[in-house]
Amino acid sequence: MLLNPPTVPQPYPWLLIFDGKDQERQTFFSISEDRFYTRIIPEMHNKEIIYTCNNGWLVLRDLINSMNVCLFNPTSKETVQLPPLEDDDEYTCILSSSPSNHNHQCQVVFIDTKCMFYFCRLGDSKFDKRVFETEMPLGRIHMIDATFFGGKIYFIVNLGSVIYPLFIAEFVDSEIRFTKLGIEEYHDQSPQDIISSGSYLIESCGEILLLRKLMFGIYRRNVFGFLVFRMDLLENKWVQVKNIGERTIFLSLSGSSISTCSIVAEGVKQNAIYFTKAADRYLYVFDLEDDTISKSLPSPIVACQRLFLDWVMLS
Repeated sequence: MLLNPPTVPQPYPWLLIFDGKDQERQTFFSISEDRFYTRIIPEMHNKEIIYTCNNGWLVLRDLINSMNVCLFNPTSKETVQLPPLEDDDEYTCILSSSPSNHNHQCQVVFIDTKCMFYFCRLGDSKFDKRVFETEMPLGRIHMIDATFFGGKIYFIVNLGSVIYPLFIAEFVDSEIRFTKLGIEEYHDQSPQDIISSGSYLIESCGEILLLRKLMFGIYRRNVFGFLVFRMDLLENKWVQVKNIGERTIFLSLSGSSISTCSIVAEGVKQNAIYFTKAADRYLYVFDLEDDTISKSLPSPIVACQRLFLDWVMLS
């Protein structure tokens, strides 16, 4: 049993904590059970998650050879080796469909911080690549986040302004084509003492949400709260929302956040954002109704250092 993930079914993600000298131990935490399960899964040894799929698949990156990436299903133990990456840059990753779905050819896309798109199909020996072209010099473009929605990749980049434009990348035959949406600017309503913000793009219950995490303090370790915007695709503008209703968002530092819709489970808050911090073993919850943040300790036995936390769906 220690070599396999928990088999307890649940309709929302597990919090997965990697710790140990070589991240050889995996701790799965269930929010509704308020219980953790410790495992040692050999296939996840010395790995980090760079993408989580709603269908249970993960994209893993080797911590020793950072160009080595693979797809892994913790439940079935299936592993699909991917072509090596070109460098050890940070990447945003997208899967167009489940690798288990043989009716749809799965496209795997990696986007580096300079907005170079690397893509392949399962079984390819190397990545094709396509540079994202815009009027700005490449050195001034920085990838922020991306999500897959309606068969297309929606992504935001930093062009030196607070208002991030929204772009679409879609496959046409074997090529990627880019389109810029004419987004109406929104007004930044961050409190004056906020020194930084992180932005996350999420597909949520048939909509695209933009989350801005407001941070302050030394090393930006303190989180003040979140601003949430919904993309109005009819009018091409971001609309701030104060309430996300029965939804729950599980925010990932790796950039592969998960949103659940109308899931009723004991102990799982709706209209809330669950999030973690780097090198921090606590789980935090931002309640959109009263703008408060609470925290809890999922497992007292995990190390305080050299740990990674992320969300996984087990199918």
